[in-house]
Amino acid sequence: MFLYLLCLCLSLVGLGAPAREIPSYIHICKRSDPRVARCIRESVEYLLPQLKNGIPELQVPSLEPLHIDEITIFGGDVPSNLKAFLRNVKVHGASNFQITKIKLNIDKNTYRVGVKFPKMVFDGDYDVDARILVTPIKGTGKFTADITDVDGQAVLKGEIIQHNGHREIKFSSFDFAIKIGDYNLHLENLFNGDEVLSKAITDVIHENKGEMIQAALPFIQRKAAEILLEAANKITDGLDYDEVFPDK
Repeated sequence: MFLYLLCLCLSLVGLGAPAREIPSYIHICKRSDPRVARCIRESVEYLLPQLKNGIPELQVPSLEPLHIDEITIFGGDVPSNLKAFLRNVKVHGASNFQITKIKLNIDKNTYRVGVKFPKMVFDGDYDVDARILVTPIKGTGKFTADITDVDGQAVLKGEIIQHNGHREIKFSSFDFAIKIGDYNLHLENLFNGDEVLSKAITDVIHENKGEMIQAALPFIQRKAAEILLEAANKITDGLDYDEVFPDK
């Protein structure tokens, strides 16, 4: 999420073209600044209040909540066998984070970022068919997941290309690793609403939630990386790199 905001900060500086005035909430950072990482960090932090509700004039959607159409999870490692579809997902708390690290290699167009989210809440629709040890888990309905102490480490890589007579940055890869402190998961309508079975399965899930999240995390990380890489390239598409991120 931080790298999405970082790309947004860099691209919004492009509003400094003569026909448009730079909004007061945009801070310009220069590549030659020896403290450019600090400048970008402060720019992102300053921009957060604007992003919570979105910036309609720039077609930037709200981060509260963040919408994800679908996450598909397939995990076959012992002790869990997990197949789940999460749809119409809303993520609350995406705009509330602390930056723990930021390192830039401007010559190689590489951005390394660490972030920590104190709490995130996911809700939406689920369809699950899984097995923990010998216990089957089946159901379709609404879900809620409360997640605490989320630590994210990301690396975004790009290259400078020539396009329409100017230089642009195009991002080629996004590596994202997540660690979760703890979480609680609530699934409605397990086994078609059978309360006895639902209670028993909920207990099994919480007793084995470490294994469950380890099976699901690679798919969550992959989906997050896919969304953020696409967003980063949409933000910077068509923008003159030397205007949005000037050297001096």
